[in-house]
Formats: sequence, C-alpha cells, structure tokens
Amino acid sequence: MKGLAWLGLAPATMLGALQALNLWIDGNLAQVSRGLDLLDRAEGPLGVLAALRPMLGGASLLLPGIGLAVLVWAGLARFYRRSAIASAAADLGARPPRPGDAEETQLGNILAELSLAAGLPAPRLLLLDAPQPNAAVFGASHRDAAVIATRGLLDRLDRRETQGVVAHLVAAAGDGDLRLAAAIQAVFGTLGVLVLVFDLPFRRGAWAALRDLLLALAGALPAARAERLRGNLAGSLSPDSMDAMMRVMSLGERWPPLGALLVLPLLPWMLLTLVQKLLVSFWMLFVFGWPLGWLWRARRYLADAAAVRLLRDPEALAAALRRIDADGMPPGGALQELGFFHVPTLAREEAGFRNRANMVAALTPRIGKRLWRLSALGAGPAAEAGWRATLRQMRQITGWRRWLVLALLALLVPLFAALAGLVTLMLLGASFFSLLGGVALARLVLSL
Repeated sequence: MKGLAWLGLAPATMLGALQALNLWIDGNLAQVSRGLDLLDRAEGPLGVLAALRPMLGGASLLLPGIGLAVLVWAGLARFYRRSAIASAAADLGARPPRPGDAEETQLGNILAELSLAAGLPAPRLLLLDAPQPNAAVFGASHRDAAVIATRGLLDRLDRRETQGVVAHLVAAAGDGDLRLAAAIQAVFGTLGVLVLVFDLPFRRGAWAALRDLLLALAGALPAARAERLRGNLAGSLSPDSMDAMMRVMSLGERWPPLGALLVLPLLPWMLLTLVQKLLVSFWMLFVFGWPLGWLWRARRYLADAAAVRLLRDPEALAAALRRIDADGMPPGGALQELGFFHVPTLAREEAGFRNRANMVAALTPRIGKRLWRLSALGAGPAAEAGWRATLRQMRQITGWRRWLVLALLALLVPLFAALAGLVTLMLLGASFFSLLGGVALARLVLSL
C-alpha cells in the first residue's frame, strides 16, 4: 500500500487503509493482552472463562491467515486435479497400449465394459512396463480420468482378478475419490506453504518452490512439474530442511567475525522458523493427519463395496489383493500411492506420501482390514483385523495375565491423558507464539 501511495495511486486512500490496519492490529493485541492479565489473576473455572472472552475477541488476528490458507488450498487442489494424469504418467513412465497386444486390448475391453455397467465414461488406459502387479486411477473427475496398469497385472492376474481391480478403480472414480485425493494432497501442500516463506533465507529450493507455487496458483505451471512442486513443499515440512538453517548458523564459526555479523540479524527469524515448523508438525500429526487418514481409508472400503455391487464377485477383489500384496510397488509408485488399488505391505514403509508428508500412520488401509470387510460381503474367510480383533484377543486372556493386562491399561490411560494434555498445551503455546511473531512481522512491514 505504501508502494502504491508512493507511486501516486490514491495516496490518501492507501495511507488511510494502512492507518486503519494499524488500529485494527492494536485493538486486537490489546484484547489479547487483557485476556492474559485476567488469566494470570484467574481463580477457578469462572475466572478462566472470563479471561478467554477477550482472548477470543483478539483471535480475529487469525482471519487473514486463515483466508489466505483457504485460497492457497483451493488453488493447489485445482492444480493437482488438472495435472493428476500428466504428473502420474511422467512419474511412472506410462505409455498408451500397443494396438497389436491382445492382453492390453482385453484390458481396455474390461475397462470399457465395467465403465458402461457403472454408467460412467470409460477412462483412458495407460500401461506401465513394470513386473509388479498393480493399477491406479488418476484424473480431475470421473469425466477426465485415466487408469494406469502395470504389465505385471496382465501377466500375473487372471481375467477375474483383473476385473476386480478395474471395478474398484472405476468405482473410486465414480464416487468422487479423484477430487478427494487432490484435496488431501492440497491440505499437506498448504501446510508446506505455511513454512515455505520461513525457509527462503536458508534453502535455495524454497525459492524454486515459491516460483512454482505462484505459477500453479495462476494456472501457468506445466503439469509435468507438479511432482517437483509437491516435493519442494514437502521438503519444507521435512526435518531435513533444518540442516539448511544449521548450515547458515554455522557461518558465524566458519567466517568470524563477518559470519557472526551476517547471522545475528537472522536469529529472531530462525527462532520464529523453529516455532512455525514445530507448530505445523503438531497440526500435521494431531489435527489433520488422523482424520484425513480415516477418511481416505473409509473411501477405499466404500470403493471395495461399490466394486462388489458392480461385479457381484467379492472373491475377485480378495484374490487380487492377496496377489498384489505379495509384491512391491512399481517404480515411482510410492509418490503416487493415493491412486493405486493397493499399497503392498512391503512398500508401506517406503519413502512415499506418508513419509514425505511426515505422518504417523499411512493413509492407505492394510490388507487385513480390506480382506475382513470383503469376507463380510461374501468373499472367502479372513481373520478379523484392527482394534476389534485386539479387543477380542484380550478377552480370551485368562487368569493372572488378564489382571496384569488390566493393571497395565489402568496405568496407560492416565499417561495417555496427560500426554494429550501436554500436546494440547504445546500446540496452544506454539500457536500463540507464532501469532505474536506474525503480528510483530506485520508491524515491522507496516512501519517501513
């Protein structure tokens, strides 16, 4: 605004807006300060509630950041949807089917038949020359989708099992999972953007990510560079990004005294960067990670059920799951795992979406839970999996072992409650410190 006023573009309006913005920040900070004073003198729950009222009034300082985050999320989700097919094809090295290949032609026929039975337009078919049996679906919606299948799927699965895999992918596309996958990736991308700005003084890749981000939000970034953007945004969330900051801090020791003079002005920025990374890690682990994981796993179960309704053969899906789980992911598949029919057990710990997004639990479900649910739909028998199976096993314990387990649980419950309280306090503290740091930075910019 000052720049526009200096250029002569409505200077009175711009300076008036800056003054109003300063007054708005001062008013909200005064409410937060009053709330902290009341909290310091609070006696009992009523005093705490009285202190929270002015603090909540000052929470409107978060509105600009929330609005910006929503806009970034919407822009990234739109870009990820539009670039999904080209990005996956580039990462996996997919190709069109060969006209003279009978098995690839048969796969195209299966895809067309099941799409017609589901009342959906047939997705494009691409092939991946990899021996691991698997297949995936990518795209912006069911109207613009592509199925990528490996040669291993054709060579190692029979027609019935292949139909089960294709039915799941067609059902996922028809149920709207393609848009949901882009939205989930955009959530983690937005969290990466929140710390990307703080990495600019320390990491050269942060500047490339910022350039790609602006191009993506403007709709000008080529789809082939979508994976590089995702990787750079994830790099800001990775613990490895701290190494770049440590290298900058070491300048004080390597080039004394000039290095110390260069590092000293960056110390407040480094502290704010540490707090911001800690805050985003907490949000990733305890706020966004588990509900998004639960949601995506539920969608996979729903796609299995829809495939059973479409194919009328639950054992086809179960048999395909067992075959695919016995192998690994195709090259490049770990970074595109949200689109695949199944992520094998051996590949769940690879450097894929889970590790890159710094998540505790994987988004994709384990084979045991999927087989157990398919058995309830009519497939062959499968062992019960998940927390219900754990509880059932605990009920079978008898004698002194049962009392030992109950005693351990009695000790663990308050420990977990204390841990949850500690994490909540740390999350609130880091959020408050980050808010004050952002306000101080805004005041500094306004005072220039």
